[in-house]
Amino acid sequence: MHLPALIQMYPNSSMIWTGVELSAELADFARNDVAKRYGTDISSRIQIILVEAMPRILAPFDESLANVAREHLISKGVNVRTGTAVTHVESKDVTLSPSTPRNATQEQKAAASAAAQSEEMGALVWAAGIGARPLVKKLAKSLGQTDMRGLQVDEDLKVKGAEGVYAVGDAALSGFAPTAQVAAQQGKHVGRAIRDGSDSKFEYHHAGSLCSLGSGYGIAQLSDSFNVWDSLGAPTIGKDGNEVALTGRPAFVLWRSLYWTKLLSTSSRLSLGGDWIKAKLSGRDVVEPVLQRTTTLKLPVESFGTELKRNNTIRLVNKTEALASTAIVTDSVDGKKKKRFWFF
Repeated sequence: MHLPALIQMYPNSSMIWTGVELSAELADFARNDVAKRYGTDISSRIQIILVEAMPRILAPFDESLANVAREHLISKGVNVRTGTAVTHVESKDVTLSPSTPRNATQEQKAAASAAAQSEEMGALVWAAGIGARPLVKKLAKSLGQTDMRGLQVDEDLKVKGAEGVYAVGDAALSGFAPTAQVAAQQGKHVGRAIRDGSDSKFEYHHAGSLCSLGSGYGIAQLSDSFNVWDSLGAPTIGKDGNEVALTGRPAFVLWRSLYWTKLLSTSSRLSLGGDWIKAKLSGRDVVEPVLQRTTTLKLPVESFGTELKRNNTIRLVNKTEALASTAIVTDSVDGKKKKRFWFF
């Protein structure tokens, strides 16, 4: 018997790769943890649909690496839809239509609107970038700037129209991608400028890009600054052939190693390392809500087919309902009335 999808998840992709990494982790969760806990009949009914408005996913990566990532996601059961935009969202459905360029004509927009379709969903995760903070918008407006996406800065990262004010990262319109790598270098640049009391042009040095695809798999596009990549036999990619590509487990290990070293404290590193080891050995933590059972009015009710692991206090609900309805009872000692509280 064919069963409908239990949950349809729509991680909407972004210009970078947040939606791709989330889709990979969700696919791992469904195939491993959900299948182990509830069985494959349930895990197979979880559909993950990755929506990307651009012609392909992972636009900052070389096209060859982006294709590797796409094929890997498809092999894990992720439905990858490129050239598709989310135009409307309701509580239980989402409307999708072909994406159009910013300079699209009215005819193109009308054709895309006519091709729009609504689909049922169980969850939608928006990973398509962020907007400027209200404070940033307020500052930009007070300075007479027209672009509310951030604060316009000069080549020294100084805010235009404000003396002695700097902006970095997502708050700045500097012409660089809003990534952590850019923000970290900008922060160091501004820190040195304040320390030395002199401004200088900010120069960004791109070290490479990493993307985790779950299951011990990843992709990496790195600068060919070190001969170690040549010794590993990594192929060269990029427009100028000055970058190298890594795929599979080496890229995944590199991604996790870099992420781990960027944590600020030893306790955070130990905690994260322990979580990774625990997830590998016994799976991710799964928490079910503890709900009081009520009479079912509509039948049939679908079951996961396995015994639910609920809190032990649920077993006492039926026995204590009559007692819990009365907050004050008579105590036999001294014939006085005392309050009795029930804790679950």
